[in-house]
Amino acid sequence: MRLSNGEVLLAWPLAQHIVTQGWFYNDGSMHRAIDLRTQIGNTSTQPVYAAEDGTVDQVQDWDGHTKTGMQSYGNMVRLKHAPYEGKPLQTRYAHLSRYCVKLGQQVKEGELIGYSGVTGNVFGAHLHFEVILNGSRTNPLVWLDGDFTTASSQVFTYRPGEHAVEKPADAAQPSGEEVLIDVSHHQGAIDWAKVPYRAIVRIGYRGYGTGKLMKDEQYDANLAGAKASGKLFGFYFFSQAVTVDEACEEADFCASLAPTGYPLFFDSEWGHTTKTGVHDGRADNLTKAQRTACARAFCVRAAALGYQPGVYTFTSFATANIDYEGLCKDYIGWLADARANYDTSLPRYIHQYSQTAKGGVPGITEEVDLNHLVKALPAADKPERKLQVITIGPVSQGDADAIYLLCQSRGLTDAGLYKSSWA
Repeated sequence: MRLSNGEVLLAWPLAQHIVTQGWFYNDGSMHRAIDLRTQIGNTSTQPVYAAEDGTVDQVQDWDGHTKTGMQSYGNMVRLKHAPYEGKPLQTRYAHLSRYCVKLGQQVKEGELIGYSGVTGNVFGAHLHFEVILNGSRTNPLVWLDGDFTTASSQVFTYRPGEHAVEKPADAAQPSGEEVLIDVSHHQGAIDWAKVPYRAIVRIGYRGYGTGKLMKDEQYDANLAGAKASGKLFGFYFFSQAVTVDEACEEADFCASLAPTGYPLFFDSEWGHTTKTGVHDGRADNLTKAQRTACARAFCVRAAALGYQPGVYTFTSFATANIDYEGLCKDYIGWLADARANYDTSLPRYIHQYSQTAKGGVPGITEEVDLNHLVKALPAADKPERKLQVITIGPVSQGDADAIYLLCQSRGLTDAGLYKSSWA
């Protein structure tokens, strides 16, 4: 409910309030939620109630076996409540045995929405409860009253100084954890006025089975909608370049369509298969060095054209098929990994962590990927670099070839480099 001073006091989602895992897991690692005990007598199924008036904006059915990504929540319901201080406020109820509401349904505080269970990634019956402000999870105990107990002294509930309703700093969006979405024609028409997050918009791709440069079918609408609503974060291009010249061509294509000054990502992964069965995998057989050279060439050209260049890929691809870590020394890393225990040693500014069920993001009816901006992007403006011309020689033809290939790998094929016979 809303208090007279505008603050929010949520109702407990279970009749009993025994916290088994707090804002931190019992081993001290981050949990970003609370777990509530549901085992009473011989049953683990307890009624689950809405914490405040709201609208069901996401439901999920567990597939019965997957325990990673969004499926780790099992059967799940998410409610959207009235904004708090102008920011979207949501609550999530996970690991349900079943739910009894439907997408878009209006519910009242205390209304039955489902029953607790053991679905998803769980080791015992409990209710996993989250409070999400502006796309980031915040400590639920800051939003609830103090009528609870803990299952043991190991339960980390909240830090000293936090108090329900008063909304300390913990309830604000954590620095570096803004939620971003990435969109293309796969999300269909988007109602941008309803979308709560900034977006990375796909400009295009090197076309399925043809090698032609293609503009994403929803690009114009997504660009206009994201800009008009203040939701434009940046752009990406799905590359199937097989030479550095093609990679530069892709960057030029992006510059012909997208405003400068934004991040622009080189999307490097396996080719895609269309609904008609055409596989666009012309870059699948590149060596790691060749693929890295293409990515670097794209980024060099993108930077020269006025963008903040970056590279998108996924964990296994990053370690085996492209020098992602090397590229991250110079460019923005965007890494996809939906596993619960992903490799945190790989660098990244943006982490793609899940794909929601349909309707999971307001304004978008199709599935859409979710990302965290885990740290602020580097400043876009860099000190001006002066061109240095160094004359070398005489060198052997073998050394000349080696220098030429090195420059190619750095995307410098149009920077005054000429291969010829050297003395």
